[in-house]
Amino acid sequence: MTYNDGFAWTPELVNQSNQLWAITAMIGAALCGAVLIVIGIVALNPVCRPHLDRVSFRILVWALAANTVFGITNAIGGKFTGPTWTCGFDIWLLQLTLELSSFLLFSIALNLQLVVVHQINGKKMERWYILGSIILSLVLTVPPYALKQYGWDPLVEDCWYSNDDPKQRLAWQIGTQLFWSLLGVAGEIICTSIVVIYMVRHQLRAQKRIVVGSGSRIATGTRSRSGPVVALKSQVTHANAYRGIILRIIAYPVASAIFNLISAICVIHATQNDGVHNWTGYRVLLLSDFVYGGRSILYALLAATDPALVRALRAFIHHSRHGGTYPSSASGGQSTSFRGATDSKGGTLSVHIELSTIYQNDDGQVVDHDPEQAKYPTSSPGDGYPDKFDSLKAADINAIPRSDIVPVSTIEERTQIRRQEERAHRLEEERSFKQSRHEFWRQI
Repeated sequence: MTYNDGFAWTPELVNQSNQLWAITAMIGAALCGAVLIVIGIVALNPVCRPHLDRVSFRILVWALAANTVFGITNAIGGKFTGPTWTCGFDIWLLQLTLELSSFLLFSIALNLQLVVVHQINGKKMERWYILGSIILSLVLTVPPYALKQYGWDPLVEDCWYSNDDPKQRLAWQIGTQLFWSLLGVAGEIICTSIVVIYMVRHQLRAQKRIVVGSGSRIATGTRSRSGPVVALKSQVTHANAYRGIILRIIAYPVASAIFNLISAICVIHATQNDGVHNWTGYRVLLLSDFVYGGRSILYALLAATDPALVRALRAFIHHSRHGGTYPSSASGGQSTSFRGATDSKGGTLSVHIELSTIYQNDDGQVVDHDPEQAKYPTSSPGDGYPDKFDSLKAADINAIPRSDIVPVSTIEERTQIRRQEERAHRLEEERSFKQSRHEFWRQI
């Protein structure tokens, strides 16, 4: 059919459109499958598995599996040349995995907001993200499939919505796909914006407190004794520590929002124009084919560069090179070990508290021996050292009030115990802080 602008809707153009759709979809499905295999291999290693322990990454794996099926159904859908029952079933799987992927990626943005802003445990919400996404996807896609709304599309000569009535066709598309896609886009944008604004505001407040605190200390000539461990131990502190990772996680819902918005515009354009009648409509159709087919490619690349997977791969390579052996931490004397916490880079942290005695001499220097003991060595009968009280007369000793006599050893022991307690308390605070930060990593 030839139109006024010289455009002719020929079988060659139809074939080009279907080939673009099928080829990009096959590449995307292959990449998603490859990334899933890598994740599975790494997750089997107990050393690497803790690096993958993050809510958003597990949701991403579900979305990756959905996009693998989505890519396969897209590739198959581009091969149909006429109406068959398999055409409708293929589009149902396509729509099901498309909606499932969209809802799962919206859940990532929602989880970030709940954890960072509202301090809700993301691990407790994880099952509801997945179950809710599956139920909503089934509710939206089963009715049109049961009513045979999926099938051969005579407007673009592909497998899609099969209703010939433009109004009914658009109503089914809006009610079962477009409205929910645009709603998910709005939700992803709102959630990510709230998280970014929240972090920026608290970062500015923290910088302001640092400037004001530094100015007051300079004015008074005092120094702060509190270290970074005594800082605000809240979700904001942990979010700032993982700021780069959070911004990286936000890329998933942002990419999903862009792809869903473009695909919705393309579908609405084709429906409103009652098919492809000019070169502009054909270009929009090619864009739609590329977006639907290339969607899986984008998510495979995002998953392959996820910080959790990158850390796990590094641990896997290190473990393979060293044959699974790691240097053991030796501790002498009386010590207490705290294991299981991780630092900001995901490495295992072991804290050993050594109960040792430290002294401070008259010059203010800290030494590992008692300066008084060096002056007056401990004596015992027959060792040849004079006792430090030999030079004192008995009358002088008796003249000293008994209540004022405080043994030097008692003061030193109390000082030593107090210093050890303070050190142990600081180490315990640091261990607790890093454990809570690791728990935050698992929730986001």
